[in-house]
Amino acid sequence: MTLEEACALLDISPDEDLDIDQLEENYNAKTANLAPGSREHKRIDEACEYLIDVYDEIYSVKENAKKTNVFLIALTISMTMIAAASLLGVMYFMYIRPPVSNNSPDKNYEKLLNEIENLKNKSQDHIVANNTPKSDTRDYADLIEKIMPSIVFILTSKGTGSGFFVSANGDILTNYHVIKNAEYISVITQSGQTFNALVKDFDSNKDMALLKVNTNSTFLNINSSLPKQGEAIVAVGNPSSKYHIYDNTVSNGIVSAIREVDDNLWVQFTASVSPGSSGGALINLHGNVIGMVTWKDADIASQNINFAIPSTELRKFLNTAIHKTAKALPQSKPKSKASSKNFNIPGIKFVGKDDGYEMYLDTENIDYDRQTRTASFITLWWPTEKSKKQMRGNPDFMIPPGKDLGLCLLLYTVNFNANKYVHLRTINLCTDGETIARDYIKPTREITWRTPKKGSRIQLLVNEVKKQLRIK
Repeated sequence: MTLEEACALLDISPDEDLDIDQLEENYNAKTANLAPGSREHKRIDEACEYLIDVYDEIYSVKENAKKTNVFLIALTISMTMIAAASLLGVMYFMYIRPPVSNNSPDKNYEKLLNEIENLKNKSQDHIVANNTPKSDTRDYADLIEKIMPSIVFILTSKGTGSGFFVSANGDILTNYHVIKNAEYISVITQSGQTFNALVKDFDSNKDMALLKVNTNSTFLNINSSLPKQGEAIVAVGNPSSKYHIYDNTVSNGIVSAIREVDDNLWVQFTASVSPGSSGGALINLHGNVIGMVTWKDADIASQNINFAIPSTELRKFLNTAIHKTAKALPQSKPKSKASSKNFNIPGIKFVGKDDGYEMYLDTENIDYDRQTRTASFITLWWPTEKSKKQMRGNPDFMIPPGKDLGLCLLLYTVNFNANKYVHLRTINLCTDGETIARDYIKPTREITWRTPKKGSRIQLLVNEVKKQLRIK
């Protein structure tokens, strides 16, 4: 602002001596009908401040010094009142004049204006910072990239679950209920490799199990202490809603509380989890495991009342379990001459057979959405010699020497409204129930919804699924 501009705003002639009484009178008149903090008010304030400095530094009229001081005090009080309604005004009038120097007046005025402008800019930044809604803008991308290679997908004859590597030698921590009563355990890593898993140890009371697969692995460190209430965390798991479609789901939240329930210690947290996430890792922002996702309160599920086994309990279990010898599952393996009478797996129902396969349905792992009338389910097919011969001729099968083809596991989704189904995945095991001969996940581009043919295998299975769900 120039001298001419300041005088024009306050109706004062730049060619005459500055009259402080006139300045005060004109200032009051000009601002009487202006809103405090408005653009016009601020402009007149700036002009007044400018002229006060002109009066003080250039004219230094002694007889008006006392009067000037009185006006400055009054003006300061007035400006302070204005500041109560405008933070910008506070910062604007916090300027304290530097002592008079021997420099030319123009340079002093320029310095003054620059400093006021800087104060204005700072005040605007402060206003923006204090009026911006607080939100969690934390970026978890680097953290997730670091921990994801240690997360695994677990498939058993009873369903699906999650787990994570805890050593470089292929040791995997998961929930005991994920593998309970399973006839086989398959582990799928982030690179897409599939391994048969053995069991090192488990604790059914605290719902922990340690698996072993034959591979080198990156792994997660287990925190040595309990997390703090309110601490930020992320949960990583494999929701089983549509079988292997929502793998590696990440959600964030905080630690709600550390609670003791049924004589066990639990970490309560807010990150969203779903069935299939059991055995997943609960991670702090340093990338360390502070818990293992285990259960949620189904009665108030919408409140995100979720629980994890704390890292302190995981470490106690691992201290002994990790040194034990890995063993095959204790359950008996399916036999090659299996039938509806001797295929003895809990929850497995015989559906029918033809010259190619005997077919069974896993009745305990049917995922049904009543709103969309869509169901996903696991079926078990036991091949006849005719089917085995066809599969042996397929180069995609990897059948080790001395092994023979056995149980096939197929994953389907069916839409009852449209009477359409889609085949998502097939796993072919050898007769030992452990060795995987082929694991085929249908690529997204090849997923096609089809209508089951009357009397076909899939039609028989769909009918049995309807019967189990008690729908028409």
